[in-house]
Formats: sequence, C-alpha cells, structure tokens
Amino acid sequence: MDKIWYVRSSKRKGGPFTEEELIRLIRQEIIDEEYEIWNPEMKGWMKLVDSVYSFYIPEKENEE
Repeated sequence: MDKIWYVRSSKRKGGPFTEEELIRLIRQEIIDEEYEIWNPEMKGWMKLVDSVYSFYIPEKENEE
C-alpha cells in the first residue's frame, strides 16, 4: 500500500494524499517550500524543503 501524506502550513492543512498526488501538488506549486509534510510512519512533521520531495519544488526564476 502507498504511503499516505498530510501537509500543513501556517495558512492551510490538507490530506490525506497519495505520493503521486503530493508530487503533483508540489509541481503545480499548490504546495510550496513553506509546507511541512507528515505520514503515520513518522514521529513528527518535516519541512518539505528538508525532505526527498524538495526535488520536485520548481526553481524560482531570477527576477531582474
């Protein structure tokens, strides 16, 4: 069975999401670097930017 993920930020929380849904939400910038993620196998919440899923956060373009 796939892991189920939950997300939270200072403004919102959500879940449960499958891993595929989590990745899609990150790629679409619905979930960004301000979020934390958690699943029932973890002891506590983890910052998205400190997780393996940070790979999917789109790079910000330099504004000149």
